[in-house]
Amino acid sequence: MFITGMVTTLIVAVLYIFRPPMLQFVDYKIYDEFMRRSSVGEKTNVPAIVDIDEESLAALGQWPWPRYRMALLLAKIQQAGALSTGLDMLLAEPDRTSPQTIQESLQNELGVTVNFKGLPKGLMDNDQVLADVLAQGRFVLGFYFDFNEKDSEHHEHSSECALEPFSISQIRTKDSPSLDKLTRTAISAICPLPTLARASPLCGFYNSITDFDGVVRRVPLIISWNGKQYPSLALATLMKAMNKKSVIAKTTKYGFESIRVGKTVIPVDARGQMLVRYRGGVSEFPYYSARDILSGKIGEKELKGKIVLMGTSAAGLRDLRVTPYTPNYPGVEVHATVIDNILTKDFLLRPDWIPGLGLIILLAAGILTTILLTWTRSLLIVLPIAVMGIATVAGALFVFRTYHAYLTPTYALITLGLNFTTLTLIKFWREEGQKKFLRATFSSYLAPELIDEMFSKREMPELGGEAKTITAYFTDIQSFSTFSEKLTATQLVELLNEYLSVMTDILIDNKGTLDKYEGDAIIAFFGAPMDVPDNALRACRVAVAMQQANNELRDKWSKEKKLPDDPTRNTKGFPEAEWATDEKWPKVVHKMRTRIGINTGEIVVGNMGSAMRMNYTMMGDSVNLAARLEEGAKQFGIFTAVSHFTLEMDATDESGKPCKVMDLVEARLIDNIQVVGKSEPVRIYELVAMKGDLTENEKILFELFSKAREHYVKTEWDKAIELYKEAEKYERFTDTKVTPSAVFRKRAEEYKINPPVPAGEVWDGVYRMTKK
Repeated sequence: MFITGMVTTLIVAVLYIFRPPMLQFVDYKIYDEFMRRSSVGEKTNVPAIVDIDEESLAALGQWPWPRYRMALLLAKIQQAGALSTGLDMLLAEPDRTSPQTIQESLQNELGVTVNFKGLPKGLMDNDQVLADVLAQGRFVLGFYFDFNEKDSEHHEHSSECALEPFSISQIRTKDSPSLDKLTRTAISAICPLPTLARASPLCGFYNSITDFDGVVRRVPLIISWNGKQYPSLALATLMKAMNKKSVIAKTTKYGFESIRVGKTVIPVDARGQMLVRYRGGVSEFPYYSARDILSGKIGEKELKGKIVLMGTSAAGLRDLRVTPYTPNYPGVEVHATVIDNILTKDFLLRPDWIPGLGLIILLAAGILTTILLTWTRSLLIVLPIAVMGIATVAGALFVFRTYHAYLTPTYALITLGLNFTTLTLIKFWREEGQKKFLRATFSSYLAPELIDEMFSKREMPELGGEAKTITAYFTDIQSFSTFSEKLTATQLVELLNEYLSVMTDILIDNKGTLDKYEGDAIIAFFGAPMDVPDNALRACRVAVAMQQANNELRDKWSKEKKLPDDPTRNTKGFPEAEWATDEKWPKVVHKMRTRIGINTGEIVVGNMGSAMRMNYTMMGDSVNLAARLEEGAKQFGIFTAVSHFTLEMDATDESGKPCKVMDLVEARLIDNIQVVGKSEPVRIYELVAMKGDLTENEKILFELFSKAREHYVKTEWDKAIELYKEAEKYERFTDTKVTPSAVFRKRAEEYKINPPVPAGEVWDGVYRMTKK
């Protein structure tokens, strides 16, 4: 999984380097949201916009206006004290109107000398009028570059262009290429009329370069054409206002680092493009109607000290752009914003080190998530991943707001999300496979919750075993061979399936583990493969439940009748006294009893066998003792035999108070025996019920049997015999060959004749077996 996570991270790193359009689109939208959520810096109020609006056209005529009117408008702006004026429009066509009625008024109103030399009599060159105004002021004409070769074929003005390149001082490293190889390169240009361009030689292109989603986020400050460089309208207008004739470009082999105008260093990307820090929506700068300027309503008060940009908002002439704030942003305001950004030095940064830092953050996020997801199993892992994602976005937004630098969170988020999704799916796929394996391996003999716990703790079955303190559990049907004699194979299977299903359900429901079936016998244990702290108490509870279920099954079988149309079930012809004609089962089934042996101790459990076939089972002396308890129970006439090792195990009562298992069950001490080959005696108890569930008859039996046992151990044989005889009247089972009271009465009678120890010695009450 770690390798998968690292491969995923490296794939995202490659995507970060090459920026596929789909991911770049997401990144652009995050950038736009950051800009909308960032505070707007203080504006200089230096840029102002002269608008050829609907009112101006209504008062002065439709566009395009005669050049003398444009000349008059520009002259009034100049006279009002504007620092410079940039025209966000193209004056590419010559214009001729009748000069006879306006010649004198133009000279008076403009206050400039208009050159009519060389014109035919009665005509005045309106373009020359405008050129004369341009030559005497700080004006920048706008023009347009074409980057599409197909489009440039339709334009006929490139050969007539009188544009002059502007001066750039390049500070370059040794391996830095020339400027025309670093900037955007135009195919052709749609230029101002040569007469006008020569009058105002510093012209500026008004192209707005959009990203592939159509949004203007950056503008080129310099574009190359025919091996020479030209400034943007905003840069040229600012240079006019600052009276600067050149800029300084600092470049490396990777591209531009910055462009300096005067003392202001403008951060740009490798192609000389500046990120625009928009101030908000539309009309962030003052707008003045061209009509009001021509009429004198707007003048020095509003325009002095301003950098003016002239555009048009009239219908049909409107130049709109899409920005992060709005889809209807006037193009002239883009130029105004660029000027304002430079004057306030309020730039958005994305220098070369930030993409490198973004790559480092991306890799760090990938490595961290891979480590967390590989070595953490809890579902709570989603919380630190979510925190990392939130921190990435919050950190990038903080950097954007505080340092005006865009550090993209997009690819770090993609790394987090992709790693989380990929590794989680892999884990899910693996876990489902492991869970299926566990279920296939253990479901037939292990409680579902224990399988889930094994899976959650990643305790997979392996060949081999471990020693742990658990409880072994054996059951057997008394006199099972008698059943086999009376029932057919099909009937025997039918009976055993019902019996074993009921008993196994009780076992599994109490977190017991089924080891195996051996014919009618159930071999099981409690406390493995998963730890069950109260395994001894659970085994006792299951034994009581199984004996109750056995009684219920006997009642059920005794009431079941053969259907009238069914063939006889007594195929072996047993007499009516043994199998009534109308009954489904023989009398022996109605009297079926289960013997159970329980012992707790250190037992080896695990998958044992071969690498090709394993069986999860148990072995050890404690297992053997449980088996002997089950088998030996018939010698005493009891059906649930429990060792003192089990009853002395720690437990907790319903209130959570520590106690022993003995305190939570009803059991009577039957005998204290020493089996062959063992030096430690084992106290055998008959488990009857859970605490408080004894019948009145059983309470009397327990009291008499306990007192008899006391006299028995003290070798007071007569008193013991008398009490055992009395206890026999209250024994729980009357249809068994022997009862515990009868067994010990006879043993006391024998000891009375042949004492277990020589006279004068104290007997420990242990019955020492001489054979298995």
